[in-house]
Amino acid sequence: MKVEGLVGDIAPTGYFDPLGMSKGKTLEQMTSYREAELKHGRAAMVACLGWIVQPSFHPLAKDCHVTHPEDPIKTLYDMTPAGLFQIFVFIGFLEFIGIQVKKNDTYVAGDLLGASELVDNSDAGWLDYQQRELSNGRLAMCAIMGFWIQDLLFQNPGDMLFKPMMG
Repeated sequence: MKVEGLVGDIAPTGYFDPLGMSKGKTLEQMTSYREAELKHGRAAMVACLGWIVQPSFHPLAKDCHVTHPEDPIKTLYDMTPAGLFQIFVFIGFLEFIGIQVKKNDTYVAGDLLGASELVDNSDAGWLDYQQRELSNGRLAMCAIMGFWIQDLLFQNPGDMLFKPMMG
């Protein structure tokens, strides 16, 4: 199944829809799904970076009393209510910006700051960029789920794949 007018026909899988969720959907519905996919992919890319960097570099928590600096999931339990509130407010601010940008007539799915009118969607370089963002977001969503599952099952947030080979 391929939805005309929607970027996402990426080799080697083609138009990736293993659950058949695009069957019978309009372009408007699929655009809404794509917007959610892009948003989740972007959040997963940032989460993967944070998961890897957080144990050794955490400038926002340098004055906090974190009992498990090596484990991002356990660090959440050490956060104060004020810290959790700040995260909640920041996410709400990003959602508010997204709602305001959607009101623009030139809005396209994934447009973060209303700059879609500055880009030519028929440009091959821009289409390639969008496909790379989709691929990287999909990979990051799988990766962060793997990080969480490894941490929850084995109580080990670190490298369990390559570390045994190094030493």
